Amino acid sequence: MPPLPHLQALLKRLRLADTLTCDDDAPDTPFERALARAHGLPGAPGRVPWAAFDTGTPGQPCAWLRPCHWQLGLDHISLLPPGQLALAEAESRALLAAVQPLLQDDGLTLDYVRPDAWLARGELLRDLSTCSSARAAQHPLTRDRLVEAATPERSAQLHRLQNELQMLLYTHPVNDAREQARQLPVNALWIEGAGVLDHAIAPRPGLRVDGRLAPDATPDLAAWQAAWQAIDADSIAALRQSLDAGHDVRLTLCGPRRALTLQPGHGLAFRLSSLFRPQRLSDLRSQL
Repeated sequence: MPPLPHLQALLKRLRLADTLTCDDDAPDTPFERALARAHGLPGAPGRVPWAAFDTGTPGQPCAWLRPCHWQLGLDHISLLPPGQLALAEAESRALLAAVQPLLQDDGLTLDYVRPDAWLARGELLRDLSTCSSARAAQHPLTRDRLVEAATPERSAQLHRLQNELQMLLYTHPVNDAREQARQLPVNALWIEGAGVLDHAIAPRPGLRVDGRLAPDATPDLAAWQAAWQAIDADSIAALRQSLDAGHDVRLTLCGPRRALTLQPGHGLAFRLSSLFRPQRLSDLRSQL
């Protein structure tokens, strides 16, 4: 670990308040689950309506469609994080235009949001349980766990649609050009964040998210250390300043298995504990 003066000073004043654990077969990551809880979003794991929340689209079934590259094994699917495709806007829009008629046949409308995410809307997306692309990039999945629908008929419809989309993408000129440029092709669309929001939910005020330590953002040790130092000088320094000003703060650290939430400690027992058994980042990292 590089020197992190703000975090080290902050940990002396915080205590562990909550631990959130995700099993290996969970449909989401601890970060996603902790973030949903912080915003007060409804839905069990795998059923949080992220697409509706992120885009402010209440009252209708929504989901994210993520252009992606996956590798098929005999029993499992391995997913490359969608952001690593470095898909250009022109490429993404061309692919969207190609698949849109196919999706419309199943009652889905599609809107471009950014190169690696399209907003889909329609009844086919109601009552789905999906696995997040972040979780799938960490652990290979069996094909039947990609999307779980409420009825066998709807599951069959979704699997049929996925197969048709794969065949269409396989022969698309965008992928021909990418392969000639030695780039991975877009060979599937990942469905995630499906669900319905009965009413709009505003993001929680004052909630700050820092994803600079995400695995795809830190490809080597030097980048990882630099990300830690940047976070310490930015987000953590701001949190420490808020605590100094007397505000009630929370810090949630997220890893592949757990999310740990810390809050200010008070009283004589806490002061004695922090003096003789100070909270160390290395101990927290081992728990994550």
